[in-house]
Amino acid sequence: MNFHFDGAVAEMYGVDGAVFISRLQFWIEKNAANDRHYHEGRYWTYNSLRAMEKLFPFWSRRQIERIVKNLKDKGVLLTANYARDSHDRTLFYALDESKLPISPFGGEVSPFGDTTLSRNGDNLSPNGEMINEQLKTQIKEEEDKANKPEISNKPQQLADRYNAICTNLPRVVRLTDKRRRAVRLIYGKGYTPEQLDEAFRRAQASSFCAGQNDRHWKADFDWLLNENNLVKVLEGKYDNPAAAKPPKKGGEELKWLI
Repeated sequence: MNFHFDGAVAEMYGVDGAVFISRLQFWIEKNAANDRHYHEGRYWTYNSLRAMEKLFPFWSRRQIERIVKNLKDKGVLLTANYARDSHDRTLFYALDESKLPISPFGGEVSPFGDTTLSRNGDNLSPNGEMINEQLKTQIKEEEDKANKPEISNKPQQLADRYNAICTNLPRVVRLTDKRRRAVRLIYGKGYTPEQLDEAFRRAQASSFCAGQNDRHWKADFDWLLNENNLVKVLEGKYDNPAAAKPPKKGGEELKWLI
């Protein structure tokens, strides 16, 4: 496998850091293309230190740990743990592209200054095979996808449900990247399609949400995807006041006097 790096990145983070960043960019780009490992508004890649030693056979574990620490200290490398198993300590990695002098997800840098994918295609390890730890997780992900709707379709499906239910509220005419991230985030927090449908129905039935307020303001798709607003709608904060019950007639209304 050939390793490439950007000279401007090397000036900022050293040659080792630039090589490490270049590989991360490639893996993160692949995950973004397949809409995998999306957490907290960005795409991530993952690997254990043991796998990293195989992916970077010219570095020792101590050298890899030092590179990771240096990049984290400088703020360009982000780490987290999103493994399904709480006992799995495999780290996930992402990049703060604002701290890079090159465009995000640039792939490998060619001699002519353009960017290309690795010649090894899907073969991410030095010997052309997947690292076992990574392969196991990816197999599990494919099994999960077979048992539930594809997450990449969820933003459009939810927007369609909103438009169908909330006919008194502003329609969604375009799904922006920000809206797609908001949908993924709200699903990632555990809200179900049924709960979101219920919130849409309550907002549709709410006079306040439909503009009958002192500002003539109306709730919309973006407002409902804010968790604070969503919880208030589900808890009935914006429901119409119940109609006052008429007083009872006859002897019933005087029973308390007896």
